[in-house]
Amino acid sequence: MTILREVSTMWASCFSFVMFLILFESRLPMRRTVFLSLFIMGPLLAANFILLFLLGPETMSTLLLLTCSLPSLVFFWFLARHRDGRFFFTFCMSDTLMLLVIHSTSILDFFLGDTYILMFVLRLVLCPLLAWVAWRWFRPEYLKIQNQVTTGWYIFTAIALVFYVVLSLSISVPTMVTQRLDQLPAHVLLLVLMPAIYLHIFTTLGHQQKLHEMTQQENILKLQVAGTTARMEELAAADEQFRVERHDFRHKMQAIADMAARQEYDKLRDLALTYRDSIQEAQVRRYCADPVVDAVLSNYLQKAERKGIRVETALSFPSPIPVPVAELATVFANALENAIHACEKLPREKRWIQIKALTVPRFMIQISNSYDGGVVFDQEGIPVSRDTDHGFGTRSIVTFCQKNQGFYEFKTTDDIFRLRLSF
Repeated sequence: MTILREVSTMWASCFSFVMFLILFESRLPMRRTVFLSLFIMGPLLAANFILLFLLGPETMSTLLLLTCSLPSLVFFWFLARHRDGRFFFTFCMSDTLMLLVIHSTSILDFFLGDTYILMFVLRLVLCPLLAWVAWRWFRPEYLKIQNQVTTGWYIFTAIALVFYVVLSLSISVPTMVTQRLDQLPAHVLLLVLMPAIYLHIFTTLGHQQKLHEMTQQENILKLQVAGTTARMEELAAADEQFRVERHDFRHKMQAIADMAARQEYDKLRDLALTYRDSIQEAQVRRYCADPVVDAVLSNYLQKAERKGIRVETALSFPSPIPVPVAELATVFANALENAIHACEKLPREKRWIQIKALTVPRFMIQISNSYDGGVVFDQEGIPVSRDTDHGFGTRSIVTFCQKNQGFYEFKTTDDIFRLRLSF
C-alpha cells in the first residue's frame, strides 16, 4: 500500500505548483505561462517522483527543498512580474500549504490505521478543493493586494520560510514524528499555528490595502476640490470681464455708429474684430453641466495643453448622469492622468488626446491618446504599468465599472491607446 503514500505525496506536490500559479502574477500571458510551466516543471516533478520511490519519503522530505523547491524558485523568478518580497512570499506560502496538507493527512492516517488509504483519499480531495477555493475566492483579492501593497512583504516571507524549514525538519529529523509521539503535540500545534499566522498576515495586508485606497481617494478628493476652486476663480474672472464689457457696451456701440455714419468701414471692421477677440478671451469653455466633472476636465485638459498636447473634445452628457458624478470625475482624472503621462514620452508634434462622450444608444465614453507602443496587458486585459507611481488608476477605473455594472475596454491600435466605457 506504500504506492498510495508516494502517489498522494506527488499529488500534493503538484497541488503546490498549481496553487502557486493561481496566486502568482506572471509578466507573460496566462496561456504562455502555463505552457512554459508544464514544459519545465513537468519533467522536474517526474524526476522527484522517481527519487521518492528510490529514496523513500523520509529522505525526500529533507531533500525536497534542493530537488524541487529551489529549481522551481529560479524558474518562476524569470517569469515573475513582481521580483521582490511579493514573489518570495507567494512561493513560500504555496510550499508551506503543501506541507500542511502532507503532514496533517499523514498524522490522521497514522492514528486511524496507518494504511495510507485515508491519506490518499484526503489528499485527493483536499488539494483540488483548496485550489478551487483559492481560484474562486482568494485570487482576485490577493492579486489586488499585490498590486497595491508594496511594503512589508520580506518580513512575511521570512515568517513563511521559517515555517517551511521548521515543518520540514520536525516531521523527519531525526526520525519521522510518528515515531516520536512525545513530540507530536508540538508538531500539531505548529500545524495549527501556521494557518492562524497566515490569516493574521492577510488581515494586515488587507488593512494596508484599505489604507492605500483611502489615501488615494483622499488625494483625488483634494485634486477635485483644487480643480473646483480653480474653476470658480476662472468663472469669477470671466464674470468680472463680462461686467466690464457690459459697462463699456454703450460706448462701443456709439463708436460703431459714428464710424458707420462717416463710412469708415475699414476702421469699423478692425474695431469689430477687436471687440470679438476680447469677448472670446473672456469666454470660459464648459465641458459638462456638473461642476465637479467640469472642473476635473478643465483642470486636466488645461494641464495637457500646457504640456504641448493637442486636445480634441466632443462631449455630450446625459441629464441626469447615470453614475455617481464624483466617481465619474475620478475616472476622468485617472484616465487623463495616464493619457498625459503617455503623451509626455513622445515628441511634441506627436502628442494628442481625444475625448468623446455620447448619450445614445447608451452613455459611452472614449478617451484616445498617442503613445509609444510600450503597453503590456495582464491576463484580464488591463494595462500593467512598470512604474512604481503609476498603474493604480486603471485598477480604479475597472473597479468603478464593475461597481456600476458598466463595460470597459482597453485597446491599442498602431500608436493609439483607447479606453472605452459604457453604462
